[in-house]
Amino acid sequence: MDGYLSSAPWRELAEDYRMRLGEPPAGSVRTIALSELQDEAVCREYVSWFKDYIGAPDTQVAASMLAKRIGYLWIAPIVTAMTFHNREILFPLDRSFLYHPAATEETTFPFLAVDGIQSSALADDRKVWREAVVEEHFAVRLAPILQTLAAVGPVSMAVLWENVMVRIAPLYAPGTDQSSQERERMQEDFAFLTRTAPGALFSDRRNPLTRFTEGDDEAPVAKSKRMTCCFYYRMSGEYCRKCPKIDNENESQLK
Repeated sequence: MDGYLSSAPWRELAEDYRMRLGEPPAGSVRTIALSELQDEAVCREYVSWFKDYIGAPDTQVAASMLAKRIGYLWIAPIVTAMTFHNREILFPLDRSFLYHPAATEETTFPFLAVDGIQSSALADDRKVWREAVVEEHFAVRLAPILQTLAAVGPVSMAVLWENVMVRIAPLYAPGTDQSSQERERMQEDFAFLTRTAPGALFSDRRNPLTRFTEGDDEAPVAKSKRMTCCFYYRMSGEYCRKCPKIDNENESQLK
């Protein structure tokens, strides 16, 4: 076994995201492999079921909520490992399952079970290695799923990419417990992800995350307000704090 996958940092990362290592639990209400979400017919059927299960008013809201959940369960751990552990973790999409536990009062949203996870270490040239990691996980793996969700929603790709962005950006907020070297790496990786990485690394003409940042290319920060609405208010009756549909006079409506 890869030493990283038995290390304390990896165990902590997996626990933080409630990642189940191995098969989904028996008796789950519903399971679906990430690879199946690339099939429009299968994805459409799941999103329709998911809509009813979470109480969303339509598939547009359900597809948006699912993209946000995927950004949290899958993409956030990957960029965390890349930046903070200098590791690439690879989830086999056909053995990575969204699952809905049979008995839980915590959430109706899915969790992630991963069987056969792999890990590889930083290569000699970190910039070249980082580019390859981003291309593999964003262009090759994530983008096709977002494109399918955009079709079945229907929902714009801008909304779906910002849903992923809101799960990534908090990871790069500076803290007090990081060394100067760690803060520098965080800044460089966030700048690459959101500004300097070409669109091809996201299977797009332009970097789809750039519009959600402000500041210069070397030290961008996430915008304080979303540029797009994720439609959360349409299933909850409340607005997210970063929702572009609200202003400072409507603070009483915020959640």
